[in-house]
Amino acid sequence: MKRWLCSLAGLSLALPGCLAAYAQAPAAPPPNILTTETISIKPYTDGPFDKAASGYPVLSQQINDPMHVVAMEALTGPPRAIYFSGFDSFEAYQKNEEWHTGDAATDAKVDELDAQQAANISDVRHALWHYRPDLSNNVEALDASRARYWEVIIFHMHSGHGEQFAEMTKIYRDADVKSGRNTPWVTYQGMMGITDAYLVLVPMRSLKHMDIALAHEKDFGAALGEEGKNRMNKLSEENVVSVEDNLWMVNPEWSYVEKSWVDADPQYWGSEPAAKP
Repeated sequence: MKRWLCSLAGLSLALPGCLAAYAQAPAAPPPNILTTETISIKPYTDGPFDKAASGYPVLSQQINDPMHVVAMEALTGPPRAIYFSGFDSFEAYQKNEEWHTGDAATDAKVDELDAQQAANISDVRHALWHYRPDLSNNVEALDASRARYWEVIIFHMHSGHGEQFAEMTKIYRDADVKSGRNTPWVTYQGMMGITDAYLVLVPMRSLKHMDIALAHEKDFGAALGEEGKNRMNKLSEENVVSVEDNLWMVNPEWSYVEKSWVDADPQYWGSEPAAKP
């Protein structure tokens, strides 16, 4: 597991970070239902956690587990891991949850990995989200399989203030497009496990996109204008409870992705992930 980096500065306008868009071939649309499992890792146990976390994908591949997972490790904030899984519907989600190998030896291996991880974890949280295309932007240019870093932002809103979040998003999106960036991002709304919350995912192939974004801050500010900035600040102050904004790095050795992802970049994802010694 990589060493944890220093935290990034918070958002001055309380909306998605200034990340530059990048052109690429159209990819599959974001899944309608997204599950997240966020794991808090005990300090200084990153080595043992990494070893056990790398064992799960190996086992999943051996048993042809139907549920695929993209795993990331936090580069800002406390030591954490987050696992994303997408589904077209709740029916598909149910089928995956009910899938079982029926093999006692496999169950024993899972139990062994769980026991190894238990000593390294202080908290686990699960949540269900649903896709909001009306609050997303330029998803045609988003290819999750080639993103290596993600900005993950969670907006906690006052109850019943979803319309205000939509207005903030529209103001930001209009300025982003007007400035020439047209940043790809995906927005999900919390359903279960978390409420009155919106999850914004911004992909990057490399952290160079953040350097480019910093260089274009003035362009975005000019596109936003004084009136837009004032409106954004007012909406944020009156409707947003808090914002969690963190940088995450994809960890291919913790992930178990679809075959199409592996075929697209076998050197990165690897066809046969192996646990670290």
